[in-house]
Amino acid sequence: MELSNILAGIGVVLLALGGGTFWSFSTGVMPGLGRTDDETFVTSMRAINRAVMNPLFLLPIFLPPVSLIWAGSITPEQPRGWMLIVSGVVFFFGAIAVTVAGSVPLNNALDNSTSSATVTRGTFERRWNVLNDVRTGSSVVAIAVAVWALLV
Repeated sequence: MELSNILAGIGVVLLALGGGTFWSFSTGVMPGLGRTDDETFVTSMRAINRAVMNPLFLLPIFLPPVSLIWAGSITPEQPRGWMLIVSGVVFFFGAIAVTVAGSVPLNNALDNSTSSATVTRGTFERRWNVLNDVRTGSSVVAIAVAVWALLV
């Protein structure tokens, strides 16, 4: 089996895991927390933000672009190679860059807030949900392009 196929397969699996994480938050976790009171919401998000700082959560978020772009760069067949690269780039900018530039600073502000739970939630929830929806949508696009690349 060629290295490009192994890397592409690893990239797609990790991409699906990472994208599935964002999807789960958009479709289940955040709507569920949205139904709680302010104190429960803030306490729960703080606990979740601390719990996700582990390799099983972080690797599927940060490794897919490396695997996909590497696979695409050594793939002799075109357009498959370009599609893998596009998938990795979409996920990098739409998920990783949004996470690093947007979600993590919001998480840190939530963690460090000394304001009331109502104020803290008010400055966090809507913005975080919008950013997560961007990550979710970007993930779906990246997964679709990567799967399409494997089928051509």
